[in-house]
Amino acid sequence: MKIFIRALLYLVTLPFALQAQELHLSFDGGSWWKEFAAQHEVQLYNAPYSLTDENPHFLWKEIGQGGSLLFDGYSTYMELQDYKLPETFELSFWLAPRAFDSAVDNKLSAIVDYTSVTDSLGFKVGLLKHGQLVVQFQSSLGRKRFTNDSLFVKKNEWNFIQISYNGKSIRMARNGEQVLEESLDIEDIKDCFSATDYQLTIGRNANASGFGRKFKFNMISGLLDELNIRPWTAGNPRTEYKPRGLDGLVESLRLDYSKLKDGFHPGYHTMAPAHWMNEPHAPMYYKGKYHLFYQHNPFGPYWGQIHWGHWVSDDMVHWKHADIALAPEKGDVDPDGIWSGSAYVGPDDTPYLFYTAGNDSKHENQYVSTAYPKDKEDRNLIQWDKTGLIVDKPAMYLHREFRDPYVFKVDDMYYMMVGTGIAEKGGTAALFESSDMRSWKHLHPAYISDIEKYPFLGGVWELPVLLPLPDSSGNKTDKYVFMVLPIRNEADVEVFYWIGEFDKNNKKFVPDDDEPRLMDYGNFGFTGPSGLVDPKTNRSIVFSIAQGKYGRTDTFDMGWAHNAGLPINLWLGEDGSLQFAPIEELKDLRMEPTIDCENCTYSVIKDSLIKVGGSQFEIELEFAKDNKKRGIIVRQSKDKNPQAMVYYEPETNSVVFDKIQEQPERRFEALRAPVSKDGEKIKLRIFLDRSMIEIYVDESTSITDRIYFTESDAQGMELMGFKDQDNIDQLSIWPMKSIEWQYVEPTSHKSRD
Repeated sequence: MKIFIRALLYLVTLPFALQAQELHLSFDGGSWWKEFAAQHEVQLYNAPYSLTDENPHFLWKEIGQGGSLLFDGYSTYMELQDYKLPETFELSFWLAPRAFDSAVDNKLSAIVDYTSVTDSLGFKVGLLKHGQLVVQFQSSLGRKRFTNDSLFVKKNEWNFIQISYNGKSIRMARNGEQVLEESLDIEDIKDCFSATDYQLTIGRNANASGFGRKFKFNMISGLLDELNIRPWTAGNPRTEYKPRGLDGLVESLRLDYSKLKDGFHPGYHTMAPAHWMNEPHAPMYYKGKYHLFYQHNPFGPYWGQIHWGHWVSDDMVHWKHADIALAPEKGDVDPDGIWSGSAYVGPDDTPYLFYTAGNDSKHENQYVSTAYPKDKEDRNLIQWDKTGLIVDKPAMYLHREFRDPYVFKVDDMYYMMVGTGIAEKGGTAALFESSDMRSWKHLHPAYISDIEKYPFLGGVWELPVLLPLPDSSGNKTDKYVFMVLPIRNEADVEVFYWIGEFDKNNKKFVPDDDEPRLMDYGNFGFTGPSGLVDPKTNRSIVFSIAQGKYGRTDTFDMGWAHNAGLPINLWLGEDGSLQFAPIEELKDLRMEPTIDCENCTYSVIKDSLIKVGGSQFEIELEFAKDNKKRGIIVRQSKDKNPQAMVYYEPETNSVVFDKIQEQPERRFEALRAPVSKDGEKIKLRIFLDRSMIEIYVDESTSITDRIYFTESDAQGMELMGFKDQDNIDQLSIWPMKSIEWQYVEPTSHKSRD
């Protein structure tokens, strides 16, 4: 009986509770939100950026009028169930976007969305591609949108938007200037507001597309402030426009690296400040600074809407964040993507970025374009201008498979390789040449392998890299390493390489052996190569992405995805093989060693090793190779489950990475890297960095993988296969410092102004 009375009271009072009302969302911080939530049936959502704390981590900012809220692009939105929109209304708000959604499925990134829960009738204000502002009515007859070519909001600026609807027309003003006025066909909108179950959503399209259980597109990324909805009155809008300054705005819009509290994001591996990153690329040295760019989605920890992120460093170890270098823009060059590429300091000491430009409206939607610095005096190279120049795909290569330009120089000529494929011949790299880095002539494929003999090389090659190989002393040789990432068909998506020569006469790569070699045995752990010849040292250095391999690990709650691998130095071994190791500069991250012994027995260090605990170390372990399984256990819990093991396996003559884990985040099989049959020693360098593990074996191969142990005591170490009297050639363990992240600013007055 009580349930029936409550239901009846609800039905009687509902019409009064949902009478049209004014709404003011000031977004003035946590105290404002607590008071507002106590007065309304409302929910404000945000990811926790943690795997242990379920509470939403709201990004309140002390900027705007009394404060504002930063919508992170993938998890921040508000839902009000107890609000009714006036029959005619005035709507105003301040918006400062930091990035624009790509309008997935041609849906608005809704700022204000008043939609019926059951039949989608209603009204939306939001953005299409590149920040085009749109008013949308949804009736039973269909969708009606109002916009024009003047209705684009600007990134990294405050935009004040005023909209008035009087039942007969719609008006819109941006920053005090009227930019739209349209008469309405009553038939088009007659039942937009006729439903009884409307919900007001702020910051997300109520009918957003998405994937998985949590991720949604069609959301806003940026600051929102002072949102007002009032009944319409004749005359001028009641909210007057007063311009806002830009002081502190860019800083407030930046992705906040300090918010991540998940425990798995690496400490000394380079990563985006938050959200998604793909392969690092376009390494460059300019005026005393190293630059490295990366594929980046500023909207969230998922693939899509790719921009170029940017890091700056003095030493390739202590990196700093720079603002986004390149973003998709309206026009004919790159409206649909800024994909991978390279960098080169060319004529007149001008740095150029070569990138894959995407335009899905074209028959061939991928081509190469370039950018150069707005201010060459800014050593941090914060801002870039696009040239608009285009290098198109020659007809001989596969349709819509033309990307990842890589530029290098031989003698006085510049060359560019672009990843692609040829029908029935497999993957290749198209080779171009230029004398000025502006006008490019297509030559031919740089190299074509035998796809029938090596089907795992696939139908298309991505991210081609050609680097000279010095010897171990740094002396120049005539050898190069050519690296590719195969995709399509039967491809094994790993980094393969050949050693050979660049034939200057025929302008082709000629391998010493046509059989490709595998660089890393982490089973899709080390991918996305890019290369740099360091002008300071003449070293050939490779950067990579360390794949996340998340499995069931919740990237939505973590707020980030993927990171860079450690930069590695390449050289030619005495036997003509490829040798590589992490760059020497990484030793600067070492703290005082917890264990450091040479030619000692296991009994000497056994007790000390028990006391070592943590998840951020560099380990060097060297021992004689024999018929015993030997190595080291890391990240071991007190009950030895979970634990991770790195050891030599004599039966397969390989180094193995294996794990014991009761509830693994993904299906896992032990990873094996072959070692030389002739070697008498096993030399391991192991880099542990929270979820990261990189294993370098005898400076000739590697294993890159992940450790997602949730047990707090999974911090211990222990040697395996050694007896007290057994000799250890070397065991050194260094705790490693984290990168002290911060953002860089322009170094020249011109850029700051």
